[in-house]
Amino acid sequence: MPTTIYTIGHGKASFANVAGVLRRHKVAIIVDVRSAPYSQHAPDFAKDELTALATASGLAYRWMGDCLGGRPDDPGVLTADGEPDYEQIAASKRFGAGIVNLAALADTGAVAILCAEERPEFCHRALLIAPALTALGYRVVHLRHDGSAQPHQEPLDI
Repeated sequence: MPTTIYTIGHGKASFANVAGVLRRHKVAIIVDVRSAPYSQHAPDFAKDELTALATASGLAYRWMGDCLGGRPDDPGVLTADGEPDYEQIAASKRFGAGIVNLAALADTGAVAILCAEERPEFCHRALLIAPALTALGYRVVHLRHDGSAQPHQEPLDI
């Protein structure tokens, strides 16, 4: 049975809601893959606050947005319009190293990668990270705020 890596987007949910979903799925480690780990609309998910809330809830927290974020600051992985080019990002050494580190972390405990977008079909969790993980033999499951779990599949049909 392959190791499962979960994904979740905080959207407009509270930390308590997200943590409840993660606990139901026995997640131990939150891996934040936001390029900028802050939120004007969801203050629970600002990096410092999230770190404190996760720790108080018995969850480990790790930020990996520098290598797995969907909005990198490297102009070499952006389109001419300045938008992220997922093909270029996926081919970058930084992203590859991030995926290897994420996979190693997932081999030590149940991991959920966290981003802001609640719906995975609109997020780099499903469009960029999940394909890289499934190519390595990991099972990726997208968690929703209602607690449901949707296995990742290509093409995206979430």
